[in-house]
Amino acid sequence: IAATEYLLRLGHRRIGFLGGRPDLDSARLREQGFRSAMAAAGVPVHPELMRVGGYRPETAELPARELLTLAERPTAIFAGNDLTAIQTMEVARSLGLRIPEDLSVIGFDNVPESALANPPLTTIQQPIQQMGAEAVRMLIDLINGTERAPHLRLPTSLVERSSCRAL
Repeated sequence: IAATEYLLRLGHRRIGFLGGRPDLDSARLREQGFRSAMAAAGVPVHPELMRVGGYRPETAELPARELLTLAERPTAIFAGNDLTAIQTMEVARSLGLRIPEDLSVIGFDNVPESALANPPLTTIQQPIQQMGAEAVRMLIDLINGTERAPHLRLPTSLVERSSCRAL
């Protein structure tokens, strides 16, 4: 939700979504968050702006190119992870688009490469160390037969860098 809300606050309304693998909960939840934020803002989700990027650069290249060569392309793209977002920026550059002047791009995960991208990628950071610690606690509880909720949500945070701008 935070990534899409950020793009909406910047004035973007034609936002593309480049999701992850549809068989993964993380991908489904990120798409659900995108759709929820758009609905809350009263902005329609255009089916032609939705693509599956697959979470890998090589699987994201074609869907990113499809989005960026539409007759009415998006002004911003929310990519399901940082590697897909970085690939989207590379495709945009190959098409002569400038980031963020012509296209804003936001990712998810805050992998080390996101800070080194050109321009540095705005992204959503997950508490990776806390996620690992909670996973170990859940495993120990499972082994010990301790009842626990099957899912745990941890807070994320926006990391503003240089890949997005206001319209």
